[in-house]
Amino acid sequence: MKNGRPRNNVSFFHKSLIITLLISSIPLITLAILTYYTGVREIEREVGRTQELQYAQVSERMDAQLTQLKMTVNQWAYNPLIMELPNHSIGQDVRYTLDLFNQLVVMKQSDPLISQVSLLIGGDKPLLIDGEDGSLPLPQKLFTERYLPLLEQQQMIFWTDRLAATENRTKNTLSLSLVQKVPVLSDPAYGAIIVGLNKGELASLLEQLSPPEKGSAFIFNPDQGYLVTSAAHPAGEDDTKSKLNDAILTAVQNSGKSSGSFSYSADREVYVVTYGHLKSTGWLYVCATPLSHLIKPVERIFKLPLFAGILGLVIAFILSWLASKQLYRPLLYLTKVFGHDHPASAVDAPRRNEVQFIESRWNYLLRERTDMKFKLEKAMPALRDGFVLQLVQGHLNALPDYRIREQFEQYELPTDNVCYSMLLVELSGFTNRYGNLASGDDRLLTFAAANIMEEMLQEQQRSEHSPLSMPALVINFQDLTIGVLFTHSDELAKEQIKAAVSGFGRQLIAPLQTYLKLQATVGVSRVTTSVKHLSIMLEDTRRAMRHRGTETDDSVIDTEALAPAGEPASIYPFLQGNLLLQALQSGMEEQAAQHTKAFMDALRAKSSNAYAIQQGMLQLLGNVLFTMIQMGSNPQQLYKGINLYEQLLQLREPSAMLDWFNASVLAPFMEEMQSHKDMEIKQTVEKVIALMQEHYMQDLSLEDCAERFGTYPQKLSVSFRQYAGVNFIDYLTRLRLNRSKELLVGTHLKISEIAAQVGYQPAYYNRTFKKHEGLTPGQYREKHAPE
Repeated sequence: MKNGRPRNNVSFFHKSLIITLLISSIPLITLAILTYYTGVREIEREVGRTQELQYAQVSERMDAQLTQLKMTVNQWAYNPLIMELPNHSIGQDVRYTLDLFNQLVVMKQSDPLISQVSLLIGGDKPLLIDGEDGSLPLPQKLFTERYLPLLEQQQMIFWTDRLAATENRTKNTLSLSLVQKVPVLSDPAYGAIIVGLNKGELASLLEQLSPPEKGSAFIFNPDQGYLVTSAAHPAGEDDTKSKLNDAILTAVQNSGKSSGSFSYSADREVYVVTYGHLKSTGWLYVCATPLSHLIKPVERIFKLPLFAGILGLVIAFILSWLASKQLYRPLLYLTKVFGHDHPASAVDAPRRNEVQFIESRWNYLLRERTDMKFKLEKAMPALRDGFVLQLVQGHLNALPDYRIREQFEQYELPTDNVCYSMLLVELSGFTNRYGNLASGDDRLLTFAAANIMEEMLQEQQRSEHSPLSMPALVINFQDLTIGVLFTHSDELAKEQIKAAVSGFGRQLIAPLQTYLKLQATVGVSRVTTSVKHLSIMLEDTRRAMRHRGTETDDSVIDTEALAPAGEPASIYPFLQGNLLLQALQSGMEEQAAQHTKAFMDALRAKSSNAYAIQQGMLQLLGNVLFTMIQMGSNPQQLYKGINLYEQLLQLREPSAMLDWFNASVLAPFMEEMQSHKDMEIKQTVEKVIALMQEHYMQDLSLEDCAERFGTYPQKLSVSFRQYAGVNFIDYLTRLRLNRSKELLVGTHLKISEIAAQVGYQPAYYNRTFKKHEGLTPGQYREKHAPE
């Protein structure tokens, strides 16, 4: 059995070949059999009819010849020499005697059927005269016993076998003789003309339709037995032929008919037997001709359907083989796809054909799919919450917009024709109510508040006409703050959306105070259509809640409506500033430069006052330095003690401020960040490689490693390829295959056991090994086995 096919008694390929061959061959075989048997029977019938007609003609000719012979012999009785016989003395009357002898010779030669002509003379001195042998005196006793009864017959001309043992009869003379008494007109008769028939000439008439050495022909007289048989097989000289004649004669006699034809089987040969009776004598003539001899002239034509059938079977076999190959090709492909490319994988499986194997693998995959679907559905809420948490915190802003939208669709969050808003709840008053919180208590309180908010949100969403009826998510920041991300139809007015969100925020305050005994401050963000602005919305909302007036009693704060008391509205472009800070956190130097320019353009658009622009840049510088400190950098050490604020105050032109900010503030930080980033990435990759080398037999994934070492899968994938030279999966595959090769050569473990030890399913291991090494595991073991 070749590798790659399941071990089984009969494969699907052979079954389909057999079935296709049977389907294509049955009509041809049936046609050939029907043609053969129908042809044989038709030939037998036609041959029988033809033989019957031909033998009827032969019997008529024999009847005519025998009748003619009787008439000739009867006419001889009127010959003057015969009529004057009483008046002459044989032997003494020389002239008469010679004429009589000559006449007998002429009579013998007058008909081919005549073998011998004799003249019997009775009286006191009986004689038997032959034209060639002369006269023979007959002893009185012999004459009385054998010849006198002939003269006493009442019939003038008749057949008799009483002379069979006469001494002067030749071997070619039939035992039956024709006797004509003389004289014809007077009684008693004084003599008789005795005519012996030529046996060979009579047999030749039968052999006209009976082939020599094979067929059989004979004339039978119930009183005298076999009169004539085939010349090649005289009666009594061939036991086999005699037995055949006896058997055929018995079949003829049992037929109950006087004439006809039938088929007779003997000695593995089929004979066509034709029989009838001669009208003049009543003798039975029988001829048995082998059917093979009769159909020999048409044997080639008769074999043509057989050869055509054989050729058809060969063509059918070839077409069936090709058809079966075509039918088997998709099954073979599916078998390989499902991992059945090594005999070892079939050893542990039951003996089954390809269809059964594919069915079992398909059922297995369906079960695995169901399990994975169940696990995914179970983990989906946690995955969705984690994704949204990272998104609103700005960790995913480096991703393209379409990738974020794809994630939204995967988590069944709407992305088309929608806008977004956020509600942020900050809990306070726990110190007065609960005293000093133990470690983890703040998370419990946040979790309880999140549950209360989810229940109220579900009640709110039951109303179809509410602006909050679309999907919304509660975000647990686990620091006594809880957010809600709302999605709304973009057809709704912003004022209507903010009013609905603010109303929901006011409804939250009372339950939180009632059940948790805590004060709640609710912040309402602005409305946006971009998912990338969600992190900025959150940061703006947090900033607005930090800058709220302490004397205000309002517990619901509108981010856009809030402005510090006694201060003019700020021209600071928060959106562009937050985008710049996010670019710095992500280490994207080009994007940071672009956002800095966008920040400057926004400042100049809001005010043309150089002082106001300088103040906005000073505020941006403070935010940037604060972000650097949050990221673990030391601005004093990074900028070597230079007072960046003094340098910025010396600049008056916006373009000069922009160039200085990029070159003196952003560039050094990005350089240092890249250096630290490279070192961190290298250390992370080294840790991942060490983990893979130690736990390669376990189910490792890029996502698990990224989560374990506090990074993102996309970032880890790029970094791993950069430092290891190959991607994560290829490195893990090579690591597992190298270990498996050591086990193949150095141990006697089964291949399925080795696959399990290196973290593979046997079927997938066989396919992966062959793909990378060009050999199956078994072939590799045989090639590298120690001698």
